[in-house]
Amino acid sequence: MLDNSPNQLLDKQSRFGVDLWQLQTPLSRRQIIKPYGLDNGCFAEFKENIWRRQLKAAEENRPVFVCSPDIVGDAARTLDLFEVFSPQLNGLPKALVLQDGIGSQRIPWREIDAVFVGGSDAFKISSECLNCLKVAQMLGKWIHIGRVNTPDRLANFLDIADSIDGSGISKYDHMLEAVIKMLTFSSDQMQLAI
Repeated sequence: MLDNSPNQLLDKQSRFGVDLWQLQTPLSRRQIIKPYGLDNGCFAEFKENIWRRQLKAAEENRPVFVCSPDIVGDAARTLDLFEVFSPQLNGLPKALVLQDGIGSQRIPWREIDAVFVGGSDAFKISSECLNCLKVAQMLGKWIHIGRVNTPDRLANFLDIADSIDGSGISKYDHMLEAVIKMLTFSSDQMQLAI
């Protein structure tokens, strides 16, 4: 998923020959192109009024997931926020943002439709995170990984992620191209193994 305008997405799809989805955030506020995911912008700054307007728009243009607000690096406080904001998502597909410390918390699996991996770089590649993703996969939850800008980062999630995003792959074609090559190579390898 890229935080790009519809025209930019269509141009990149044409040039790279792949299907690209959109990531909406309160910071970008772009015209929606489906399919898309709705992030909350908390990594930079939570703009609640804009996020609420996007929720209203999402009722008509349903996204793959909507991230409940989170606190970067703090699973306990993120779960506190989820408890408050979850009922306000009006039946939209709820994503819990996984943060550092989630391994010692109870995840409300029955209330969520997706997980969005946030947190520190160390957390993203930890067994704590991976174990949560394994549970999410077993329960049929959508798995999105944030801040994936390099093939090395992507390699950690090839067998488990349903979608990824990254500011680098949204802005810089050479970064997007490297990630696409990794996906294409991995897909070819899997087909050879079958």
